[in-house]
Amino acid sequence: MAEALLGIVLENLIPFVQTQFAAFSGIKEKAEDLSRTLQLIKAVLDDAEQKQWSNRPLKVWLQQLKDAMYVLDDILDQLPTESSQLGCLTSLNPKKVIHRRELGQKLNEIIGRLDRIAQARSNFDLRQGLRERPSELVEWRQTSSTIAVPQVYGRDEDKGRVVEFLLSPSRSSEFLSVYPIVGLGGLGKTTLVQLVYNDPEVGNNFDLKIWVCVSENFTIKSILRSILEAVKKDKSEVMDLQVMEEKVKQLLQSKKYLLVLDDVWKRSQEMELGLTQDKWDKLRSVLSCGSKGSSILVSTRDNHVATIMGTCQAHHLGGLSEEDCWLLFKLHAFGADKEERAELVAIGKEIVKKCGGSPLAALALGGVMQSRRTEKEWLEVQKSELWSLPEENDIMRVLRLSYSSLTPTQKQCFAFCAIFPKDTEIMKQELIYLWIANGFISSRPNLEVEEVGNMVWNELQQKSFFQDVRSDDFSGEIYFKMHDLVHDLTQSISEQECICLEKHNLNDFSSNSHHIVFHGIRKKQFKKIAFEKVESLRTLYQLNSDELPFSSRLIRTNHSLRVLCIHPGKIPSFGSLSCLRYLELCDLGTKSLSASICNLRRLEILKLKRLSNLRSLPKHLTRMQNLRHLIIDECYFLSSMFPEAHKLRHLRTLSVYIVKSKKGYSLAELRHLNLGGKLCIEGLANVGSISEAEDANLKDKQDLRELSLSWSRSDGKTKSVVGAEEVLEALQPHSTLELLTITWYEGLRWPTWMQNNSAIHNLVSLRLVDSLKCGHLPPVGKLPFLKKLQISNMVELRFIEEDESYDGVEAMPFPSLEKLYLSYLPNVERLMKRETTHMFPSLSILFIEDCPKLQLPCLPSVKDLTVWYCSNEQLKSISNLNALNQLHLCDSDQVSCFPEGMMDNMTSLATLEIYSFRELKELPSDITKLTALSDLTINDCGKLECLPEQGLEGLSSLRKLFIHSCKSLGSLPDGVRHLTSLQSLTIGGCPMLKERCKQGTGEDWHKIAHVPHVKLHAF
Repeated sequence: MAEALLGIVLENLIPFVQTQFAAFSGIKEKAEDLSRTLQLIKAVLDDAEQKQWSNRPLKVWLQQLKDAMYVLDDILDQLPTESSQLGCLTSLNPKKVIHRRELGQKLNEIIGRLDRIAQARSNFDLRQGLRERPSELVEWRQTSSTIAVPQVYGRDEDKGRVVEFLLSPSRSSEFLSVYPIVGLGGLGKTTLVQLVYNDPEVGNNFDLKIWVCVSENFTIKSILRSILEAVKKDKSEVMDLQVMEEKVKQLLQSKKYLLVLDDVWKRSQEMELGLTQDKWDKLRSVLSCGSKGSSILVSTRDNHVATIMGTCQAHHLGGLSEEDCWLLFKLHAFGADKEERAELVAIGKEIVKKCGGSPLAALALGGVMQSRRTEKEWLEVQKSELWSLPEENDIMRVLRLSYSSLTPTQKQCFAFCAIFPKDTEIMKQELIYLWIANGFISSRPNLEVEEVGNMVWNELQQKSFFQDVRSDDFSGEIYFKMHDLVHDLTQSISEQECICLEKHNLNDFSSNSHHIVFHGIRKKQFKKIAFEKVESLRTLYQLNSDELPFSSRLIRTNHSLRVLCIHPGKIPSFGSLSCLRYLELCDLGTKSLSASICNLRRLEILKLKRLSNLRSLPKHLTRMQNLRHLIIDECYFLSSMFPEAHKLRHLRTLSVYIVKSKKGYSLAELRHLNLGGKLCIEGLANVGSISEAEDANLKDKQDLRELSLSWSRSDGKTKSVVGAEEVLEALQPHSTLELLTITWYEGLRWPTWMQNNSAIHNLVSLRLVDSLKCGHLPPVGKLPFLKKLQISNMVELRFIEEDESYDGVEAMPFPSLEKLYLSYLPNVERLMKRETTHMFPSLSILFIEDCPKLQLPCLPSVKDLTVWYCSNEQLKSISNLNALNQLHLCDSDQVSCFPEGMMDNMTSLATLEIYSFRELKELPSDITKLTALSDLTINDCGKLECLPEQGLEGLSSLRKLFIHSCKSLGSLPDGVRHLTSLQSLTIGGCPMLKERCKQGTGEDWHKIAHVPHVKLHAF
């Protein structure tokens, strides 16, 4: 981290030396000396960062260096802005002279501080240049085919998959198969490969088995030498590469061999001898001399390695179950066949939760506990973080290997992740914004800063630092988590520098805390005195919607802030926050923003979220010339933007734009803005001409992923000059668009770019809402990637897809659609005008609200159905959905009984909810045939008199029964006694039933006495 920060400071310091201010303030020579000193420090930082883990004074020295550089960077960052505000540096104006003197004094102080730190480096015997990388591995990193642990738990399934791959008949027809095993350090990749290597069946399948521990030294010569030594069983003599290649070919020729390449690392700035595509291509050409069926197993932490070497999909190794971790832990903590003390077992099971499924962590912690005998000693470990245990442990040592392979920038970006609590789902884009705001990443000649951030994130994810990555198909956002042990690693690196304050560690921060996140704390718990001592606070962030636990006055004193997130509370004056790059205002009641916000000239990211009373934005927002992302979310009363948006030349995200007929608010303002992400354009009824709509230039905005077009928010003063159809035709987006929403469209027809699918071919989500005049849809069934479709409030519509040309085989309608939402469509009769056998093959979720005429066809893939305001005829058609897993039927004043046989074939139904069927008197008798039903809810069915008397024992899987507001329901049938799987029964708002089910005294109590959890509520 220190190296990256020092690099940023040098980047700013060197240009400063050339400025007029340096000359006039009399510190130019000192600044030049400081620049040289920092260069010397930088030369030894690589060595210092490697040695700090075993040298506490060195770690303290590095922290002092970072603290000082934060302060120096703050001063350098404020100079350009403040100088420009005060005018010419040569002015003799007393105010300006005083200002120059203050800045000069600050610089002199920090230069002296850094000089002392630089001199102290001589105490640590630090070497300049890159650290020496040993030609041979240190002993603890060497591996062999021998299984080093007495017992392996929880890897039978993983082993089975790898063995199945190696023994598969299809392997016998291939000359060389490469199977990568990928996972975080400490998850047991090497142990898994050892299990496979020593399996007798595997041994019998190969003529030759070879084990090579590669690590970061992926050189062809060293690997070939290891192969020769493994086969010949003796030390290989020194020979040329050509000779070695020939000897290996001779040994492997016509043999079916298994080669293990354990612990392979990809080449990087920090791993110069690691794997490259070129090295692998050359090595593979030598190894391809074996007979068919020869295989290579590769273990690695890096997905890039799997991509380069693998001939098949990698096996991603997960963590052990908590039970398996416990078995491994207790074997080492108590010893085999030793008595386990009950009080220590309870604590031990809590300690095991720290392992996060890592066998290495279970082994290491078990070893730590072996010498501890008292309850107090065990509690000490339980209450400690892994990284702060008094003993240096293998867990952190192994994980730091992955960290040491990162570049300085990647190290800083990774360590910053310590600000998030454990097990938090983090939004990728938000993390990149925070990296940008703190200056951890910057643009390159051909890459925007956001693209650099994306590359850094991808590298960290490829190296297994990030996991549980999921992409929201419909918002496009990517979310991820960090393994608990990886989070421990970030904390061990950053310690107090990046900290998340929660109830249990509320006042743990110190003067060298530079990035602080608040999570679920209150004002009364917070000591502001400690907060006031923080030096160079950069990040002040909130993860929840609680108010900051201190007065906004304290914010004004933190001139160094780069990131500020304000949830409910008073907005501070922004005048003193000249370094701010990121500002989020959320859940505030303000109607307008202070004009002082426009003075944040360095601001790059402005987020306005859930400002429910906000009416307009400041008129001079374009003064923020560095603004890159303006994100407006759930500000529903916002009716006016700021004029002349085209002046924000660096703007990359503008999530909302409201068109006005006034000058400076037209669509033409968007013409030259290179916008991406999400754009919602409102007030399209105010467009003055077709040329104005064309000037929005949406067709060339290829980075836009989501587009919303709305005719709401009209000025209302005059009738639209240009028709909605002409405007929409002119607003054709780029074909890369993935999400499209159109609301309050006033036209009769859809534009040609929707009719011929030219611009919407790649859509993943389409929403057409409140287009009251349209009687048909564009041919949405032909969109190959469409996963979500929502149609709402189109009164003339009769069919979702009118095209009758589908043959159901080659031309399959809606091939990718997973979710379909239909609401307030009074005249829709069918999903398709001409229904086919293979329509909607991927549809999983179907939501229908107030579509009384709609009849459902056979949809074998639908798992989840919700119907609001359903009729008897609609209920009959539900029987066509035989694969349902969840059925939610809501709100009907017509249905008194369900159609006979409606549920006969719903053999997979697990959840059934019947809500607000106010005329319903009885449940269908075939409900007793739902053998897979586990959750039954009956709510607000006031006339329901009884449950089925016969056959209830057929509900053999029922675990949860919820009955509420069924006032006419007088008793439970005797068959409830046979619901042996029932775990939870809740009855509320059913006065007669409640009385009969009272524990011990109720007439129906004996029917439900076997249920573990019974809740009876009056309301």
